[in-house]
Amino acid sequence: MTRPTTISSFTEIVGAGPSKHFDILGLKMFDSCEIRVHPTGKAIARFGTKSQGQGHETTYAQILAEELGIPAQDIQVEEGDTDTAPYGLGTYASRSTPVAGAAAAVSARKVRDKARKIAAYLLEVAEDDLVWEPGKFSVKGAPGKSKTIQDIAFAAYTNHPQGMEAGLEAVSYYDPPNLTYPFGSYICVVDVDSGTGEVKVRRFVAIDDCGNIINPMIVQGQVHGGLTMGLAPALFEEISYDEIGNIRGGSFIDYLLPTAVETPKWETGHTVTPSPHHPLGAKGVGESATVGAPAAIANAVVDALWHLGVRHIDIPITPAKVWKLLREKGVTE
Repeated sequence: MTRPTTISSFTEIVGAGPSKHFDILGLKMFDSCEIRVHPTGKAIARFGTKSQGQGHETTYAQILAEELGIPAQDIQVEEGDTDTAPYGLGTYASRSTPVAGAAAAVSARKVRDKARKIAAYLLEVAEDDLVWEPGKFSVKGAPGKSKTIQDIAFAAYTNHPQGMEAGLEAVSYYDPPNLTYPFGSYICVVDVDSGTGEVKVRRFVAIDDCGNIINPMIVQGQVHGGLTMGLAPALFEEISYDEIGNIRGGSFIDYLLPTAVETPKWETGHTVTPSPHHPLGAKGVGESATVGAPAAIANAVVDALWHLGVRHIDIPITPAKVWKLLREKGVTE
């Protein structure tokens, strides 16, 4: 039984969106966000992305709440409805927060710029005399003289400056200046059973950097899911065919997926290096763990067998594959 340790470091390129780099059949890959603040002070925001379990509704609402001071529970997030969704190229390649999330921040700032004008009109001061704090504009030197975003939203439909169009809404078509670059380092400890060839992950520590984190729980959940997805091709999942081309893994009896039994306790942490290419300093994270985990696990197994002259093993590293390799190297137990 051997228990070596190895490390895998990576830098990922995500946030597909910059039109100077990407297009699909001539369509540029930027994304957009439409925000409308109702007279009640509540809001609706529409996106061209679609959550597949990543928690977009929570993340986008938090971005808008931070930028506008409207409680997150008062913001309705709508995405994926092709009848109402604004222009967007969808959810993949860890691009939702880097592109659509950025569009949300920029749209919210447009709304806030108009809200400042209305607040100045209501308070009878110059715009430069106002100070913004979450949820309201106050007059410099007179903090008691202020207007909340809800006050301003109502006035946008009832008492706005002459010559200004009514309403409080904005749309942003965000074309990122660059991609974002999350990175991380993972350390894996494995046990290799020399009698059966079975590999077990004894300990796994994952440190990621996805820039400024909007929702720590969502990020941790995505990393945990990605680590399990990375464990799968490293040790279990394999598409194989017989000699006449029939697929061998035609069911989940033959195609192995890791369950809670095989999945180790993931230990996670993070550093924060804000992205200079994002208005919030955020980066993508949904696929980072699937990049680092397979390499860390495979490296650990190779390290365990290094003394036998092993320098590479194709994944998935199944017990049968390790058992055969050990026998070839003269290890019998």
